[in-house]
Amino acid sequence: MDDASNNRLELRIEDASEGRRELRLLVDGRDLLDAGFADGHLGPDPRSLLGPYSPLLPGPEPGEVRLHVAACTEYCCGALYVTVRQESGAVVWDGWRNPDIKDLDLPAYRFDAAQYLAELDRAGAGVEDWHARGVGRLVQDQLVRRPELLAAWECEFDAVWTWPSGPDRIDLTFYWRPAVPDCLDDSPYLQFLVELTVPAGDPVELAADLVDRLTSADPCAQGRVCGGSPAYAEQLGHPWPEDM
Repeated sequence: MDDASNNRLELRIEDASEGRRELRLLVDGRDLLDAGFADGHLGPDPRSLLGPYSPLLPGPEPGEVRLHVAACTEYCCGALYVTVRQESGAVVWDGWRNPDIKDLDLPAYRFDAAQYLAELDRAGAGVEDWHARGVGRLVQDQLVRRPELLAAWECEFDAVWTWPSGPDRIDLTFYWRPAVPDCLDDSPYLQFLVELTVPAGDPVELAADLVDRLTSADPCAQGRVCGGSPAYAEQLGHPWPEDM
């Protein structure tokens, strides 16, 4: 799907009643909270969806996110849920549900991953962060924007994880999908995990350096297998870890 056919996410923080702030979620100008509830609702506290623990960040597996719950309770006036997943350079929102609305009429939305991540960063600016988190976001952003860096090694970016308990560590995963002649089954692949240490320094410079180190030499030689299957490893002529 080309950029022209992608949807566009806008996260708008607005002043609400009694000094509180609310987050409005708009796709192509459409307010999803207005569309996802039977009656209008104030938006959630921005801190519930933005910042270093944002559930809107796509993970290695699809994950359901509760975007908002009615002020009374979910069991009274409902809550809006969506499944967030990463797919081939895009982030997809689908699987909509609201227990209060039997036939919720919201389509699947597909966002360009670079625009999506940039909007999360913009809206979440100023939210508490830690060093590796900021660097990891920049690394992810670069690999999303420039998939050719890993593609040169027949690899495809998967995800980045950081934790506050490891403020100087980034875990990065990617898939290795080399072409296999006469392969009758689905294309074999292996998933690799690379652990990156983040020293002190400017996040932008550190992210650029980590991306360069990862992609200027064979990424598979820098990590360890963390997914795939023994059969795929045999097809690809790569040892399968004994501890898996």
